[in-house]
Amino acid sequence: MPQKKVSFKSHLEYALFAGLISLIKYSPLRFLHLGKKAMVFFLKKGSRRHSRLISHNLAMAFPSASPAFLAGLKKNIYNHFGSIFIEIARTFARRDSQAILSRSRVNNLQIIVRALQKNRGLIIFSAHFGNWEWIPLILNASLGKDIHSIARPMDNVLIEKKVKEFREAMGSRIIYKQGSLRTILKRLSSNEIVYLLIDQNTVPREGVFVDFFAKKATAITTVSQLYLKKNIPVVPVFLHYQGQDIILDILPEIDYPVSGQNPAALTELTQQLTWLIEAQIRKFPEQWFWFHNRWKTKPQGEASERK
Repeated sequence: MPQKKVSFKSHLEYALFAGLISLIKYSPLRFLHLGKKAMVFFLKKGSRRHSRLISHNLAMAFPSASPAFLAGLKKNIYNHFGSIFIEIARTFARRDSQAILSRSRVNNLQIIVRALQKNRGLIIFSAHFGNWEWIPLILNASLGKDIHSIARPMDNVLIEKKVKEFREAMGSRIIYKQGSLRTILKRLSSNEIVYLLIDQNTVPREGVFVDFFAKKATAITTVSQLYLKKNIPVVPVFLHYQGQDIILDILPEIDYPVSGQNPAALTELTQQLTWLIEAQIRKFPEQWFWFHNRWKTKPQGEASERK
């Protein structure tokens, strides 16, 4: 099958991308500090829509918080994501994973080890929180096993190729989301680890409505379905920053009792997984990706969010 022709726009985007990576690769650390400030400025000023969306999301999640609290939290969100963008870009440019691993600590790795001993494969799930890109890297280094990550391809195929190469160098094996179920089941049948992020909005046919910060939101059901139908062990993992330290917390394996073919089980389990995500966000709210329109899809009869 012939490959799709790459547009001039894609080539131009790739040239700018490659130029930025080269600049970061050869820049001293003091320049990267300025780069972080520039990135924060760009995030703040480059998209008024995203600025409004963050304010909207924070007001939804913390309705009783003071304006001063929300303004401070918004500032910290920009600072956090400016920092991790520079961190990822520098690691991408230099392929220096040791700089990340040397700052990392894993809590409760034995939970994953015990789950793998069941020989039924393992699903680990997380959220767009802390820096989710480092989870496969840290687990690969700790376990000596590849982590099969579910991802959407980027629109620009040239950049996507380089990003995929980087992710795989960091311990991931990418499974593209579309038509992925067969591959996921194959990996699980070989007692391998599959990694999913389950905290973003989806259309109703792909998820169920759950409470997220006391507001209805759609949630992906892939993890719950595999747990309920295939008896696959599921373990939550969350990565957060404490100063310069990178902490990967492994939570207890999911233990949800299923009685027969309970039709409510899928929603009930998905709700429990969502509450685990919410609990982590409440601990470190500046480290969740508030740029996403999490409450976009509404239950039938309510108008969808347009932000």
